[in-house]
Amino acid sequence: MGSTLVRGCNQNHGLIAGAVIGAVLALFGGILMPVGDMLIEKTIKKEVVLEEGTTAFKNWVKTGTEVYRQFWIFEVQNPDEVIFNSSNIKVRQVGPYTYRVRYLAKENITHDSDNYTVSFVQPNGAMFEPTLSVGSENDTFTILNVAVAAAPHLYPNAFVQVLLNSLIKKSKSSLFQRRTVKELLWGYKDPFLNLVPYPIVTTVGVFFPVSTK
Repeated sequence: MGSTLVRGCNQNHGLIAGAVIGAVLALFGGILMPVGDMLIEKTIKKEVVLEEGTTAFKNWVKTGTEVYRQFWIFEVQNPDEVIFNSSNIKVRQVGPYTYRVRYLAKENITHDSDNYTVSFVQPNGAMFEPTLSVGSENDTFTILNVAVAAAPHLYPNAFVQVLLNSLIKKSKSSLFQRRTVKELLWGYKDPFLNLVPYPIVTTVGVFFPVSTK
């Protein structure tokens, strides 16, 4: 009988103690949760805003994540047949050739406190990644000569076309040409355009004037 009463008292004491602890924890939780939310919100506002000294600004100026761009070249397999027989072009796809981009830090960063905006200049750059490519950026392919192919369509005037044809022959250019991957993507001096007696851009490249390493 006495044993039963003792056991019952112990159980009651345990329940009371558990209830008290639970109430205390709930009280502290109710107090600390809003405080914790305020601290987290304050930290986020401090670090995420694009202001000098914050983590967000540091990562924005120069990204820590590596960004790559991959390219495939379509090489013309039958240039002579196309030129002399008007045959359909046959191409061979080769790639990828991989470049790391956006590795340069932003420049000329200016904050406008009135409009809450930031202006900047993003330098363009590309770094060849041989381990992620099928070959060297100096691999050479037969591709369409864009300058020669576009000239007749840009200048349909008969007299101008005679002049352009003479410049094409003088520069020893043709409808197709041999160029490296680096030249195709980042630019090369075109011999035909270099002879045009007008102030035009003589460098041809898909992403010219992006600098490369």
